[in-house]
Amino acid sequence: MFRNMLAFLSLILSTTALGGLSIAFPPSHNLIMRHWSRGLLFLLGVKLRVAGTRNIKSRGSHIIIMNHESALDIPIIMAAVPLRSRFMAKKELFRIPLFGWVINLARHIPIDRANPRRAIVAINRISKNLIHQRLSIVVSPEGTRSYDGKIAPFKKGAFRLAEKYNLPILPVTILGARHCVPNKRLSIKPGIVEVYINPPVTITDYHSLNDCIDALRQKMIRQKEAYELRKRKALLA
Repeated sequence: MFRNMLAFLSLILSTTALGGLSIAFPPSHNLIMRHWSRGLLFLLGVKLRVAGTRNIKSRGSHIIIMNHESALDIPIIMAAVPLRSRFMAKKELFRIPLFGWVINLARHIPIDRANPRRAIVAINRISKNLIHQRLSIVVSPEGTRSYDGKIAPFKKGAFRLAEKYNLPILPVTILGARHCVPNKRLSIKPGIVEVYINPPVTITDYHSLNDCIDALRQKMIRQKEAYELRKRKALLA
């Protein structure tokens, strides 16, 4: 409990300080977000074990897809993946004082879940500009956080974006975050989160867009199942 209170206080102070820097020095936004994310995870006692950074062959734009199983997934991705990126997130995050202002000014992409048509317009308008700046876009193709730990079916939006702009898709699997942020609990448990940066693919590597979606989802499911099996065996040992 004390750790969570300390982290919450530090989060407010660091967000205020780094948010001000991010507004004052827009080109440094990604570096600031990475330091903010790493500091937050450190305070919460969440350690990252990252594999696959060598799979990133280009510093240009990617569509980064991730499974979504905890409230820490965005800081985890920002801390683990060394690419200049912006994320898609529910519009409610953009209403948080200072933090919301910063991510709005930095051109992260707000998603209006209640109005899919408006969401698509915002995605297309902002994404075009971000890709022109060689920025990557982080998307959770599940569309929302998984509360049972299973990887839900993927929506097509991120893959259509990759197809439209002929961009590589970088699949990132987050394992263990849901154990650090248990469902329907305010506390955060210290622990190790494994992050697998898988080799990038393109839609043209597959017979169809649907084949690409299915292949990447099944790969993430296999990685997650292997992780959960290892975790159960470790608890029984």
